[in-house]
Amino acid sequence: MKILAIESSCDEFSVAILDEDKILCNVISSQIDQHKEYGGVVPELAARLHLENCGWVLQEALEQSQVDLEEIDQIAYTDHPGLIGSLIIGKVVAQTLGLYLNKPVQGYDHIQGHIFGTAINHDFVYPVLAMVASGGHTQIELVNSPNDFQIIGSTEDDAIGECYDKVARVMGLSYPGGPVIDKLAKTGNPDAYDLPLAKNDATYDFSYSGLKTAMINLIHRLNQKNEPLPLNDLAASFQKQAMKIIEIKLARAIQTYHPKTLTVGGGVSANTLLRTIIQQLGTKYQLEQTIIPDLAYCTDNAAMMAKLAYEKQKVS
Repeated sequence: MKILAIESSCDEFSVAILDEDKILCNVISSQIDQHKEYGGVVPELAARLHLENCGWVLQEALEQSQVDLEEIDQIAYTDHPGLIGSLIIGKVVAQTLGLYLNKPVQGYDHIQGHIFGTAINHDFVYPVLAMVASGGHTQIELVNSPNDFQIIGSTEDDAIGECYDKVARVMGLSYPGGPVIDKLAKTGNPDAYDLPLAKNDATYDFSYSGLKTAMINLIHRLNQKNEPLPLNDLAASFQKQAMKIIEIKLARAIQTYHPKTLTVGGGVSANTLLRTIIQQLGTKYQLEQTIIPDLAYCTDNAAMMAKLAYEKQKVS
């Protein structure tokens, strides 16, 4: 079974080919440089760039995998959630290929893809407690099978990656803000500033708007006093609180749901502090399996959608 998968939910257009659980290629066209000057993703620009890049990405995937297009058995694509214009481009490409090849075409959930992206080089032991942290999503899900996902917590406002980007912009840092703040935080004092631990309650939901506002107000006060911004300390203090609430809620979820596997997916899963927290939680609660995804599968990519499609078909 050869699956060709397409991921186009935001500002990456990606094509991957999987053959019997083996990823043969995972080609990604990133648009970071084009969106950087705007400080974030411009939806219309993202869709236009997808249209420009889809041809060479598909061709590169076929060349890297050494697979002829006629050998493909199924087309998978991301159908939700995401930017509507970007999703439409991916769907049209997938349906066109399916029509040309007379092969089945199926759309899949982007967030579920992130979760199974962590399992590309692993086999899940169920149930799985999965943290999804990205620019658009902050969720905790309990996964009992490839077809059984239970959302037990989600963000009420800003996603964690969105919060990182907005705080980075006020700090005068480049886009995307997550990697920059993570790097600065390594040499900063996480206790330099007293920032709120947002939505520290009995739910598994998240809210990052309060932490974002507190950071913006802190930076404005420093600017009004004409004080130089201690970027490293600001980054470390912010990151400590942004990740601490994830640690607290995941620890409680582990004790409540008793998962056998703990994992984290999404763009923010590349964050060094978050990866450390996940590993430490797995060790503390002696879980059977703790999976930290390969960096290649943290950001949006088609390999995760191919893996999701493959795992769903195995149990269908």
